Amino acid sequence: MTVNQYGRLWDAYWKDLPDRAGEAFWDCAPADGAAVHVELFRPHLDPGLPLVDLGCGNGTQARYLAEVFGRVVGADISAAALARARRENPHPGLEYRLLDVLDAGQVAAFRAEFGDVNVYVSGVIHQLSAADRARCARSLAVLAGARGCVFNQELTPESYAFMQELIHTGGDRLRKLERVSTYFRIGLQPRAGESALESVFTAAGFRVLESGRLSLRTTETMADGSRLELPTSYVIVRPDRGADGA
Repeated sequence: MTVNQYGRLWDAYWKDLPDRAGEAFWDCAPADGAAVHVELFRPHLDPGLPLVDLGCGNGTQARYLAEVFGRVVGADISAAALARARRENPHPGLEYRLLDVLDAGQVAAFRAEFGDVNVYVSGVIHQLSAADRARCARSLAVLAGARGCVFNQELTPESYAFMQELIHTGGDRLRKLERVSTYFRIGLQPRAGESALESVFTAAGFRVLESGRLSLRTTETMADGSRLELPTSYVIVRPDRGADGA
């Protein structure tokens, strides 16, 4: 997939998504998402830096992050997603920007404007090809600079196996999962798992500060009325500053 194809695909997804709360498969309440993640990465970050929510979508998590941190930038490759975010999730401490982290020119311009930033990423890298995951990680190193750090949560291979099973057996009940599968082939092949996620960042010159397992509580409702939850892995990393660098 080319860089521009990612943007076109995401624009198509957001334009076709029904204009109702909770229609995006991953659009959980912040209490089940960013609020959990903040407690993990807050001890590692410089609170004086802007925080970038990369892949912010319609801004549900970005708005929560703006309530916690002084300055937040919701960044996404999709103009359609950002239009929803500005409409659905405005906040005085939050601005939304179009950003393709696979475009070195856009990354350099963003870096020149904002300087070092902390970066929050949930569910972006696992959807990229292996080569593009590496490019993304290198761009995150540019954005973080000398002072920033990165939190990244991604689906695991177990998640993909479980979604594949659900897609084959769930039928029309799982329409939100079916929609993302149609657009992004979610559940049809494994991608970056916990160990692979760490290696993506170490290969890009990051030092892993913390890693572990979490879960993603989706907006999809199972036959028994419960919400579908998927296993995820996370890392907190910062560009390696050598033996002396804190």
